[in-house]
Amino acid sequence: MNTRTSSDDPIAVYGATGHTGRLVAAALAARGHSLVLGGRDTTALTTLAGQLPTSTQVVTAPLENPQKLRQLTGAAQVLINCAGPFSHTGAPVAAAAVAQGCHYLGHAAEPLHIKQMYDTFADADVVVIPGMSFYGAIADLLAAAVTNGMTAIDEVEVAYAVTGWRMTAASKAAAAELIQADTLTYRDGQLHIAPAQQRTSTFTYPPPLDHQSVIQDYPGGEVVTIPRHVPTRSVRVAMTSSTFAEEAVFTSEDVSPAERAQSAFTVVVQAQSPAQTRTAWLQGKDIYTTGAIASVEAAARLTQGQHPPVTGALSPAQVFAPADILAALPAVELHGVRGIGATSSAP
Repeated sequence: MNTRTSSDDPIAVYGATGHTGRLVAAALAARGHSLVLGGRDTTALTTLAGQLPTSTQVVTAPLENPQKLRQLTGAAQVLINCAGPFSHTGAPVAAAAVAQGCHYLGHAAEPLHIKQMYDTFADADVVVIPGMSFYGAIADLLAAAVTNGMTAIDEVEVAYAVTGWRMTAASKAAAAELIQADTLTYRDGQLHIAPAQQRTSTFTYPPPLDHQSVIQDYPGGEVVTIPRHVPTRSVRVAMTSSTFAEEAVFTSEDVSPAERAQSAFTVVVQAQSPAQTRTAWLQGKDIYTTGAIASVEAAARLTQGQHPPVTGALSPAQVFAPADILAALPAVELHGVRGIGATSSAP
């Protein structure tokens, strides 16, 4: 199936009536893109379509109906999948997109699912990026920027510090699955699957965070995506232990969008080689809006042909220039990467 390249084609949003889907749809509409909204609830989709200031179609497409999924993806040049958990929705929605010559962007963070997507859609004739969201894409792009020109890298470490995370129902369901799932790690140039074991250590963040207890081998898709374009022998992902000490993290399915937008984050990427250590980080507010805008920026570039002539299952940095996406994120301060944002010394 040949990829469509007309900039007149609309962008499809699957799971459009969820929290992330509404953010994505609103951002696309504000930029003047015509939309195709997909999901299983016709009434909710129709109501949302009437609230958006742009040309909008509605396709009711339950996950278990491949014909309807193909109808949805056949009406668009790019589809953004916002319906988690992505271990359930990613493969069937992406398969429908690939069959119809429609680029696929997902919001997945589950590492085993992301690996499965790369294995399944490696030879797709369209761009397939399973994790074009806050978790995964931001660090992948930052890693490409900070390691530019480096060779023979021993380790890339990604360290998240998140406060005020108020999980959606889909995020909570994905987290419950990850707790039970095996761990995927990248060591000595190879991916390894092993039973999950929670270990803690200490990571030094930029001020004012400084030394923080972190969960080591936090389940992140970066262990799959970063080695695809960075010559490193190891990738590690960490998350501040304090993130999950907040009781409201797991009891927040029904909080307001305004409360969910109060999250704050720091994402650090540190690359070590025998010759040098490089560190870059970004800080900002609202992980869900940040992830939504990352996928919107990616979709806009795909519709406009602003990407190299590559297809298949790819990491964000294999398709997009890091500076283009990172600089477009709202209310984000970026440090340590020359030519993007502010420049500061390493933490």
